[in-house]
Amino acid sequence: MSAAVGGRGTATSSPVDDRRREILTRLDQDGRVEVGVLAVDLGVTEETIRRDLRVLELDGRLRRAHGGAVRTDLDPGQDSGASGALAARALTLVDPGSAVFLGAGSACEALAAGLATTAGTVIVTGSVPVALAAAAAEESAVVHLVGGTADGRGVLTGAWAREQLAGLRLDVAVVEALGVSADGRLLHASPEEAAVVASAVELASTAILLGDPATFGADGLATSVPAARLGVAVVHHGVDEPTLDALLSTGVRVETVGADA
Repeated sequence: MSAAVGGRGTATSSPVDDRRREILTRLDQDGRVEVGVLAVDLGVTEETIRRDLRVLELDGRLRRAHGGAVRTDLDPGQDSGASGALAARALTLVDPGSAVFLGAGSACEALAAGLATTAGTVIVTGSVPVALAAAAAEESAVVHLVGGTADGRGVLTGAWAREQLAGLRLDVAVVEALGVSADGRLLHASPEEAAVVASAVELASTAILLGDPATFGADGLATSVPAARLGVAVVHHGVDEPTLDALLSTGVRVETVGADA
């Protein structure tokens, strides 16, 4: 039965809803869908399909895989859904209309796709993949990519990035890290990335760490800010015990997400 809307007609599903419903139907039937095939069959661009898959993953309806997506029950990797789960929790911690810095990483990419649909929100990032994830969503937010020298992951760092950040007002900084050093600071892949993260966190009113088991716990080359500077650290179940203990020892509030949390 169709529901009346304002007494002027009936509610109809949008083309976006219809397309995503079709994606889920195919996924249920076949266990896997491919971006290229969906784009041709549904008459849209591959980037539109990737956007749909990001949103559906954030909703817990599928798991993105190389070239497409798989059903959640067919993806045995313990960390496969970590990015979406971390992003979903972070979305509840960021007020609509905030100015948000997003660091590099898959959880920040998932969060960018979610934040991008909120009008009035401003996203600032030095990560090209994060900026693309936001731009590929049904974008209502304003997205700013700070300039700098790009590394192999598409992360922009250096003096230009820090100078551009210095002139901004940030409500929230959401970052990922490789771990926690012996003196309680966040670890990153390079001094340049650590410097940008430090600048963003110091500018923001509050800071959130997203800990993905796929990366959080690796050895980092450089330190940024004390973990105690964070407002909260959200980690996914599966982060190794030594890394989690090192984080807890800093006194920061830690939340764990995931099926076994």
